Amino acid sequence: MANRKEVIHTDLVIIGYGLAGATAAIAAHDAGAEVVVLEKGDHFGGNSILAGGGVLIAEDPEGAFQYLHALCGGKTGDEVIWAQVRKMAKIENYLRGLCKVNGAILTKRNRPGIYPFPGRDAINSLIIDEVPNFQGYPWIMTIGGGALLMKVMEDNVNARKIRVMTSTRAIELLTDKNGGVTGLLAQREGKEVMLKIRKAVVLACGGFEHHEKLKDQYLAARPYYSMAPLTHTGDGIIMSVNLGASLWHMTHVHGSYGFKYPEFPVAFRHHIDGARDPYGHRPSYIKMRWILIDQKGKRFMNEYPPAPQDTPHRDLSYFDPELPGFPRIPCFFIFDELARKTRPIGRPLGLKEFGYEWSKDNSKEIERGWIIKTQSLDDLARKINVPADNLKDTVKKWNECVKLGKDIDFGRPSETMFAPIESPPYYAMESWPILVNTQGGPEHNDKQQVLHISGRPIPRLYAVGELGSLFGHIYELGGNLGECVSSGLIAAENACGEKSLMKR
Repeated sequence: MANRKEVIHTDLVIIGYGLAGATAAIAAHDAGAEVVVLEKGDHFGGNSILAGGGVLIAEDPEGAFQYLHALCGGKTGDEVIWAQVRKMAKIENYLRGLCKVNGAILTKRNRPGIYPFPGRDAINSLIIDEVPNFQGYPWIMTIGGGALLMKVMEDNVNARKIRVMTSTRAIELLTDKNGGVTGLLAQREGKEVMLKIRKAVVLACGGFEHHEKLKDQYLAARPYYSMAPLTHTGDGIIMSVNLGASLWHMTHVHGSYGFKYPEFPVAFRHHIDGARDPYGHRPSYIKMRWILIDQKGKRFMNEYPPAPQDTPHRDLSYFDPELPGFPRIPCFFIFDELARKTRPIGRPLGLKEFGYEWSKDNSKEIERGWIIKTQSLDDLARKINVPADNLKDTVKKWNECVKLGKDIDFGRPSETMFAPIESPPYYAMESWPILVNTQGGPEHNDKQQVLHISGRPIPRLYAVGELGSLFGHIYELGGNLGECVSSGLIAAENACGEKSLMKR
């Protein structure tokens, strides 16, 4: 007799076990729903567990709406922004309630918005500072704020005995004759599983950081390398598009410039994260120790914008029709011996199976050939194939700017200008556009319902988190984690209100 496929009946299926999926699962369970969570990877967490951990909240909804409205650049409807803002105003109390499960310490960071838009003082950020007796997860490299936050969520999921199926990939959404979602097919351990829903399916499976065709079609340049888990292959986008979903914000990504080496499947970032912080909270060691040059040997950007891990990829994606080509892909870090000795240039994050420990003085990376070392700028120019005169002129001009205390070309803040580049040996590193995460995906309304290309909701299908994020133009640090919580709460509330397709 042939093996029969496993069939599971439940109220809600949530695809993806990061912060958004966990929030939706907990909220739906607390509203009385039976919930099953599917996670494609062997471990939960997605991008959330690797994040810095700051959770965006709204202190004043009116002001927060103004600020987020400006960030979205007219690409997100007011009703969607308002729904998020109203829920973001309740995140602090909600998370404090969840922290009771394990005694986690939640702190308000007092960090307003990083961009000078109206309402920047109306938002703030929360972070988990400590979870007692928690020593980290064995499959990730660091115990950052994201890991602490996900420990709180995991303990709440476990305390409620919510069913979680890891190593389970959602394959196809099932629908009735009217196009409404009735369940899905999944694959687990090589076997097919059918999940039939009474209420809804919630897509919480992240972005398309490792889907090469989607990146080629929607991003301005190539290649873009990703730091995200390899499971982020746009599954939610593909499944929803198969039902006629509208897509939005597909060109907007959160990313910087960094490093990619063939022996590792994920990219590495440079060591500076967070915001530049105009409020003076950042320590002096954050000073940047390099400049970037293009393939002509010239600087082309402010290397330290307000969010060094968010917008810099945009500068690298410039296309020069005179070449034609992308003269900044790759571009090059340039620094000297003083900078080399000071601290690691790279900061690998992520899963231990792809992990790498960067040496404190960058010497190991020189031995690996990742960092090019020469005794003169002429030799360095020859090694990286840029015009020597241009490189020497660029370094000379930079050194003059450092001594002047003002970047007269690109406005890099003086407090980030570490030192002149004048102490040989000299060093160069290839650098590429790096993805932290994508923001695009299926468009949703203020209830988190996925919208058909016609504008109507696809019945019983919801999307949360960075899968179709509200951020359409500029990203606010901590915004995706805040949105994971707010959108998860909104989706759970509305999905639980769906008319049941069958009796329990």
